[in-house]
Amino acid sequence: MSKELTKQIYAIMNREMSDIGGFIVKKQCMLIGSDPNDIEPPDLPKLASNLSEVMRTFGGYEKARKIYSEIKKLENLDQVAAGEKSEVKRNKMLEDLGMTCIFSAEWDKAFEYFNKLLAAARASNNQPEVSQYLRRLGFIHQERSEFDQALDYYEQALEAAEESGEAKSIGQACNMIGGIYWNKGNYELAGQYQERAIEFALKVDDKKILGSAHIGLGNIHSDSHEMKEAIGHYQEALKYLKETDEVYEISRAYNNLGDTYLQLADWEKALVQFDKCREYGEKGGWMNMMAWAEFNSSEALIHLGKLDKAKKNLDGSFDILMRIGDKVGIGGIYQNYGRLYAARKDWPKMEEYNKKAIEVFMEINTPISLAEVYEEYGLALKQKGEVEQAKSELRRAANLYLHLELEKQLKRVMKEIENC
Repeated sequence: MSKELTKQIYAIMNREMSDIGGFIVKKQCMLIGSDPNDIEPPDLPKLASNLSEVMRTFGGYEKARKIYSEIKKLENLDQVAAGEKSEVKRNKMLEDLGMTCIFSAEWDKAFEYFNKLLAAARASNNQPEVSQYLRRLGFIHQERSEFDQALDYYEQALEAAEESGEAKSIGQACNMIGGIYWNKGNYELAGQYQERAIEFALKVDDKKILGSAHIGLGNIHSDSHEMKEAIGHYQEALKYLKETDEVYEISRAYNNLGDTYLQLADWEKALVQFDKCREYGEKGGWMNMMAWAEFNSSEALIHLGKLDKAKKNLDGSFDILMRIGDKVGIGGIYQNYGRLYAARKDWPKMEEYNKKAIEVFMEINTPISLAEVYEEYGLALKQKGEVEQAKSELRRAANLYLHLELEKQLKRVMKEIENC
């Protein structure tokens, strides 16, 4: 039976992902410790979770939901979990199924799984597990961009973790709260919670939390244009993460480090980091990180005068991110197309792509990215000779930097306006 099940899993992924479907199944089987040539029913909750996460990354919630639906036709996954005699393993299966529902946007079912696990943990007064399942419930809201609701669950998770005195749970909750405050633009509180996450992660030498918290601090400093501090935190993150199997997080840290070197105009160092980002993205099968490495490297290539190579990278990564539905990445690609066409002095296309980037960043409400596009658009218009329109775009950038309390960026833009 397991051999037939194995064939069916491969057939599902091959239908959906063509020539890379088999590779994805093998990769995820290896990551969960399952035999890729002999998949058994008890493997399915975790494998379904991993495959759904990958498919959501590649093609969005609909793609993940389709894969999950196909796998559920092969086995009754709830029965597979119910048939597990070990309570620990059974709860892990239910958690995996809950995560699968998150990745495939089956929100009600995800709430059902984690509320069931939460109730059992509360009944046994297992505060570390209570904290864990509250974090999962918060993550559901975070995935839906319901940041206030997510924060409420994460704060409850921190309270339960503090009651248990378990340092790891406290560190995890603080890390997630810090991420929410970063999304909400409250860098002061975000930094405080990430520092606290590090404090408790160090007590138990949890390198995953340490890596994630240092990435969080790096992001805060990068957004605040404090590049030396940002680089230090990304390098600390890599030091810890490279002792784990968290290839996605390693890839993410390299991408963010490369972006920091871009802001410092150190193009060669930026390209080195993006090569590493691509390497680890490929190692983990994460096409989104491979695409981010490609399109981010194009900015360095544009400044180095390698315009044809830059366009090739942009075109390739655009196709991937459109399939994934990664709007942040798509906005960044439009921004880089704007830079490319400004370098070529193709002014109609420069304007077209900057306006597309502005539209995307307004839609997804990322004010820092929006300010940066306004600034670059204004500078390109100034180069073109459209002085009044350039001033208008630069003022938009200045207003956003003022609102975000980013003093260095504000001074830089005001100087450009004065020199128009």
